[in-house]
Amino acid sequence: MSDASASHVLPAGLARSLVVITTLMMSLMAAVDLTIVTVALPYMSGSLGATADDITWVVTMYTVAQAVTVGISGHLSRLLGRRRLCIVAVIGFVIASLGCGLSQNLTQIIFFRFIQGLFGGPLIPIAQSIIVDVYPAAERTKGISLWVLGVMVGPALGPALGGWLAENLDWRWNFWVNLPVGAVATLLILRRVRPVPAQPVKTDWLGFVLAFLFVVGFQTVLDRGDIDDWFDSQQLVLLAILAAATGSAFILRGWALGSRNIINLTLLRDRNFTLCCVLITIIAMVFLGLLVLTPELFITFFGWEVSTAGLVIGSYGIAGLLGSIAGGQVVRRVGIRTAIVAAGALMGYGWWKFSRLDLGASMLECMIPGMWVQFGLLLIYGPLASQAFKNLRPEQRDEGAGLFNFLKTLGFSLGVCFVGTLMYRGLQSNWNQYGGDLNYANPALQSWLGAIDFHAVNAPAGALLGQVLQNQTQMLTFVQTSELLCALSLACMFLAFLLPRNRPVAAQISTAEAAPVGEPA
Repeated sequence: MSDASASHVLPAGLARSLVVITTLMMSLMAAVDLTIVTVALPYMSGSLGATADDITWVVTMYTVAQAVTVGISGHLSRLLGRRRLCIVAVIGFVIASLGCGLSQNLTQIIFFRFIQGLFGGPLIPIAQSIIVDVYPAAERTKGISLWVLGVMVGPALGPALGGWLAENLDWRWNFWVNLPVGAVATLLILRRVRPVPAQPVKTDWLGFVLAFLFVVGFQTVLDRGDIDDWFDSQQLVLLAILAAATGSAFILRGWALGSRNIINLTLLRDRNFTLCCVLITIIAMVFLGLLVLTPELFITFFGWEVSTAGLVIGSYGIAGLLGSIAGGQVVRRVGIRTAIVAAGALMGYGWWKFSRLDLGASMLECMIPGMWVQFGLLLIYGPLASQAFKNLRPEQRDEGAGLFNFLKTLGFSLGVCFVGTLMYRGLQSNWNQYGGDLNYANPALQSWLGAIDFHAVNAPAGALLGQVLQNQTQMLTFVQTSELLCALSLACMFLAFLLPRNRPVAAQISTAEAAPVGEPA
């Protein structure tokens, strides 16, 4: 297949802008729903009569289902045609959102969240491949940076939007808000996404079953690990064995089958694509780490109102917006390697600033570190997503976008698991260590108690010491976790030098790369 028949570059103007808006609407729904319910879970728990542990399945089932269909989005695009897949996915997502909002018990909402995740999975990778097709190579990073607003800023703004809706309207509006967005997205898809006929492809059902079982086992173990105490749970042990067995079989079989597999793993033979996938997985871990840690810090540790915490977290989205706008220009001037180094340094600096916070931190002091992290994340996400497609043929773009976003989704789950485990284990370890150091014979402790009119260790003094110890160990654990996320961010700087050496984009675009080409199915 020639390039001329495989893509559809549009000139700058209204037509291309409307395509970008269309992809933003599609991506925004799927991305925001990843985090919009996180701060509304207590409201949902009370309304549906569910325990605090059981209500977390609302988040788990969405991430599991989304990961399943993200990876096979390339195959679905060929099977149904790109525009038909977009319409089916959006309408299915909206109907599932309506069902979530109307749910009367835990079983119903878990079911509809799973369906919502299944239909939401293809939206982000297909939107990404549409952007790649309609922009010439010289402007592709700019286009993806604009589209990334829906992918990365959406989850950052999700807790703020979800908290406001739950407090001022009802938690059900966390789902019903998708209805008008979905209606507009459907109309735009019908007008702005070119109809492409489906291809006569065979579905690799065995590969799909292996991928499905791997994702269900892997995601569930990660999401439920801290809640069910990891491998003390027989259920999680069985799921881990299932994930290891089916994942190994899927990789070995898929590598041998190549493009005939439900997910084309041979795309990873390209060093550039593989390194971009590794980097996006790390960035996804850092990103979800930010969204998991900061609500717990502000609401649980500091005792802020949900709306206040949402305002601070929302400021991170503004910084991300600025980073996304700057990303294309930075890469154009200094090249992808230097841009990744700069982004890693900014993310690392932000986490280092987080590690310097204490229990008396102000709103401004909590805003600045998160804004540095989010600015660095969005500075490089768009350019990295563009770089991943550098060596892929046009007909490989849907599959490439699916695999790229599949690994990013696994990075999201790893980030949640990584941070959750560090906080859970760190709290236990620090409590045991520093609680054991409390000794009434210590003159410093006697002096401190005397200064607040406690002259003996009695029940009130013991309660006070317990509360102080809890507050301090919580903050210490947050500091330690931030330091590890700082190190993870800085690792991106070193991985950048493994990418192929490129001159700045402005200096290397060739006429052949920039020439308009026709769109694939």
